[in-house]
Amino acid sequence: MMLCRRFHLLKHPTTTAIRHISDEEHFHNLSRKQQNPRAATPKPPLSNLGPCLDLIKKHDYEHYLCILISPAMSRRSLSALRAFNVEVSKAAITPYSTPQEREINKLKLMWWRQVVEGREVAGSPIASELRTAITQRNLSKGFLLRLIDARLTPVRYTSLHDVERAADDTFSAVNYLTMEVLGNKSVETDHAASHLGRCEGLVALIRSLPLLAARGVCLVPSTTLAKCGVSQEEIIRRQGEEKIQDVVHDIASSAHVHADHCEKLMSTLPLSAKHGLLPIIPAKLFLKRLEKYDFNIFHDRVLVRPPTLFFRVAFESKKLNIAANIENLKKLKTINERRKKKG
Repeated sequence: MMLCRRFHLLKHPTTTAIRHISDEEHFHNLSRKQQNPRAATPKPPLSNLGPCLDLIKKHDYEHYLCILISPAMSRRSLSALRAFNVEVSKAAITPYSTPQEREINKLKLMWWRQVVEGREVAGSPIASELRTAITQRNLSKGFLLRLIDARLTPVRYTSLHDVERAADDTFSAVNYLTMEVLGNKSVETDHAASHLGRCEGLVALIRSLPLLAARGVCLVPSTTLAKCGVSQEEIIRRQGEEKIQDVVHDIASSAHVHADHCEKLMSTLPLSAKHGLLPIIPAKLFLKRLEKYDFNIFHDRVLVRPPTLFFRVAFESKKLNIAANIENLKKLKTINERRKKKG
């Protein structure tokens, strides 16, 4: 008898501030001139934006949609940031990478490190856009370097805490940088961004199960496997369907907790920060779809992108804008009433 699983509220410790992805065509075109980090960086041509958006649309469609409806003044820098994130993620050293791939990817990541640290790179549109974003938005290089360093070592998880810690160095770091682009640097925004990053990291782990299983790899934490009474081999061979669904349910429940925390914190943040947290919408839609199919990640429909995804994200963005306008009108009304009383 098939058990119907539902999300349940877990007691989860409140997290502190927490955070995959190549520009191969220009990889060997290294410039030997060292750029002065204090010198003003000339604005790259608008044609550089196209390759960034094309790359994000192909490899990170959900964040591509969020960029399209983000504030116009921040859109170009967000595109550069997300394109860089795609590049270093594609160059990540994984458990299934061959020795040759590991050496090549390591060189690529070292090249990106030089770009972040200030080396001038001619002919690479994504690197050029990234350098401009770093200069114009005063982005924290520490988060950018953390993104690179996290890809240098193949990941292995013992517990879900390890998964969340890895998400700190990847998804959350990008979210922190997104907040910097949007002009929001505070403990509150970082806290919300960390919950979003941890949720995205757990969702990414769930989504990767079928692909990794096809390659003979399982990254599910060993403690979760033991808790549900399933082995890595059973997941790879897709044996014991109900036990695998229990594993997915356990991971998804933790992701759901972080998503709820993020949404609660959103209500206290300014409008620009809320735009940076819009990726929580696709993540929650995926979790809802996963629940609909009883947490069977191998079901044909679970990983299919919903056709209404753009409209859902755009609708939520519109709601945020309307709420902000109403709040501004209330403030103006209060100010006018005070002036009348003084008059």
